[in-house]
Amino acid sequence: MSPISPGDLIAAILVGVVVIVMALVWLTNRKPGAELLENVPAYDGVEALMHRSSEEGKALLLGNGEGFSGQNSTMGDTVGIFIERILLSRSVFNDRPTRTFSGEGALASISQLVVHGAYENAMATELFRSDHSELSGINSIAWMAGLLPELARKDNAGLILTGTLRPEHMLIGDLAERQELPLVAATSSLGAQAAFFASGSMVTLGEDYYLPSIGKVNQHAYQNQAKTMNWLRIILAIALIVAALLKLIGVLP
Repeated sequence: MSPISPGDLIAAILVGVVVIVMALVWLTNRKPGAELLENVPAYDGVEALMHRSSEEGKALLLGNGEGFSGQNSTMGDTVGIFIERILLSRSVFNDRPTRTFSGEGALASISQLVVHGAYENAMATELFRSDHSELSGINSIAWMAGLLPELARKDNAGLILTGTLRPEHMLIGDLAERQELPLVAATSSLGAQAAFFASGSMVTLGEDYYLPSIGKVNQHAYQNQAKTMNWLRIILAIALIVAALLKLIGVLP
C-alpha cells in the first residue's frame, strides 16, 4: 500500500474541516431563536418594489441585460431568469403586469416562456400578452435605448436590472434617479457593480448578486450556506497566517 502523499493528506483535512463546519452550522441553526444574518439592502429592495407594485397598482419593470450570446455567456443571465420567475409568481394578478426587457433574442425567448409559465401556473393564461416580455435590442446599447423610454411612464413602481450589465448602463440609473424611480441593480459584472455603487441605487456586490434569485422559500438554506462560507473564510485566513509565520521562522520549507 503506497503512503499517502502530503497533497492528499491536506485535501482530506480540508474536506474534514468543511464537513465539521457544515454540521456545526446546521446544528446551530436548528435551535429555536437562532440569529439570522441580515439581508443585503438590494434583496429587501426587490421585495419592497414587488409590494409597492401590488399596492399602488403600478407596473414593475425588469431589465434582463444583454443575454447569452458572444462574450456574455455567464451564470448571471440564468440568475436573472430565476429572479423573473420569482417576481412573476407573485405579481400575476397585479393591476398592471410586470414587464420584462431583454437584450438578446435567446434570452427574450426564454423570458417569454417563463412569463407564460407563470400565468399558466396561476390558471390565468387569458391575462398573458406577448408584450409582457419584449426584445428591446440586440446588443448592449440597443437594449438600453429600448428600455430608457419606458422609464418616463408615470405608472411605474420601480425598475430591477439583472444579468449581464456594463458600466455605460449607468445611464439607466441616472434617468431613473431623475424620474425618482426606485432602482435595484443585481449584476454579475464587476465594472457595472462599481458604476451603480457610485449611484443612489441599491446594488448587489460580489456573491450577494445571487441572493435575490433564492427567494423566501429557500431563505433558511441560504442562511446555512452563508454562515458556513463565513466560518470557512475565517479558518482559511487563520491557516494562511499561521503558515506564513511558520515559514518565516523556518519550520516550514
